[in-house]
Amino acid sequence: MKAASKQVVQPPRLPKFLQVEAVEGLADHGEYASVSISGCNLAGQNAANIHFEQVHLRRTGFNQTQLPKLRMLDVRIEDSDLSGAVWEQAQLQRVEFIGCRLLGTQLFAARLQNALFKECIFENALLASAACKSVRFEKCALRNASFELADLAGTVFQQCDLTNADLRGTQLQAVDFRGSILNAVQVGAKDLVGAIIDSAQAIQIVGLLGVTVMDGDE
Repeated sequence: MKAASKQVVQPPRLPKFLQVEAVEGLADHGEYASVSISGCNLAGQNAANIHFEQVHLRRTGFNQTQLPKLRMLDVRIEDSDLSGAVWEQAQLQRVEFIGCRLLGTQLFAARLQNALFKECIFENALLASAACKSVRFEKCALRNASFELADLAGTVFQQCDLTNADLRGTQLQAVDFRGSILNAVQVGAKDLVGAIIDSAQAIQIVGLLGVTVMDGDE
């Protein structure tokens, strides 16, 4: 089996030294730049137009937050909980999510460019109508995630579990699924035009489209 494409995703441009900052609350139009934030609990916070730039976040609780029009530029988020967060129309550029929980996280109509999700739990997440450019998912659990009507062109899913994921109406041109689990994926034949799969996945996809494969006179 061939390895997934080496999609070039630009990493966050973070300074070598960042000032440590403790954040207890978020306010509309708040700006955080060139700082390291660790161990903060921001669960349930509501704020619009927050801007993070050149920020390293570790073990930070963003669960159940509502942060519409959030902007992140050159940000790395590690070992953090974003479960149930609603970040509609977020703009994420050169952002990495490493070992994060995003159970039921909603990124509706978000714009992601040069984004990496590695070893994240993304089950039941919503990325419907999102626009993705240079995005990679590596070893992520994406069961029951919805990408409906999203533009995923060129996205790579490497060793991910997409069981029962919703890909209906999604732009999948040059999307590389090789090495990932596609059991019960919701997708149409037209949606798959241009997608990249391996031979083992081909049998799964044919079954999803209602085609029966039989050899000889079976």
